[in-house]
Amino acid sequence: MSLKSHICALTAALAALAARSVWAADVGSGPAEKLAEVTVTARRLDLTPRVEKFVTQIAAAENGGEGLARWQLPPVCPLVSGLPRRDGEFILERVSEIARGAGVPLADEHCHPNLYVLVTDQPEDLLRGMEKRNRAYTFGFDASFYPPIETPAGVVDAFITTPRAVRVWYSSAEKDAWGKPLGYCPASELFSQCVTNPHSPACDPTQYYRCGSAVAGGTHLQFNTLWTFSRVFVIVDSTHLHGVQLGQLADYVAMTGLAKLKPGAQLGDAPTILKLFDGAPQDAPAGLTEWDQTFLKSLYATDQKSHLQRTQIARAMVREIIP
Repeated sequence: MSLKSHICALTAALAALAARSVWAADVGSGPAEKLAEVTVTARRLDLTPRVEKFVTQIAAAENGGEGLARWQLPPVCPLVSGLPRRDGEFILERVSEIARGAGVPLADEHCHPNLYVLVTDQPEDLLRGMEKRNRAYTFGFDASFYPPIETPAGVVDAFITTPRAVRVWYSSAEKDAWGKPLGYCPASELFSQCVTNPHSPACDPTQYYRCGSAVAGGTHLQFNTLWTFSRVFVIVDSTHLHGVQLGQLADYVAMTGLAKLKPGAQLGDAPTILKLFDGAPQDAPAGLTEWDQTFLKSLYATDQKSHLQRTQIARAMVREIIP
């Protein structure tokens, strides 16, 4: 056989071998990719109900279901008091870092504080003093009445006297769909039936109702208003801090100060920094967990006006946790 024939035969053999290798790789990669997809889907299906339960357990709604409050305008401006300067600055920087990572609107360094982190060994005395000096600023108003009334004394007393390692008071405001404050309007300006039936009880000229640019525009899928924080007070009882690391406290404060959470939520097996004071601090996470981080991020990324916001948050969390 000539040299040319040898070369041709060798080339043909190599081509056949390469084709067989490609065919084998194609055959092998298909089932592997499908298996990976099935595994991811199964893990998501297993995780979803746990995450949905976590979101439902911790996220506090406004007025029995009128959406979830968050920082918008004004942007959050944290202040820390009651700790050595170095520790206070650490918590301040950590809260700001977490806010930026979650997409929380953050004010500049010359802002007026609205997220107050107050550490004291006498929280009840501190709160009584705040109530006495400036009750309206601290505990706010019930704006569903016209004119608005101060938060009922019974609600304030229950907050002050209930012992907790950390008490959090949220003051929030209801705004229209564009984030503008709501006003009060007489029924004749809100209800079309008042033109033809002005004597209807609903058209009482002495009655005023909340109104704004989009109050009448709600649907079964969208709220017609949204809620934003105006002030949040995080009162930390320092007698409960034995064994608590500063990083743990900073992340706990961030979680509770950037989202409106239910006190005493049943957390079950959820991995979260919110378990910090449920037992020994060393048994709690060292800081924000993946669930905590994705919850905050999803809270500020999902549609605040959606009736399905909790579901959207849970789904977004699952996609983040299991890509």
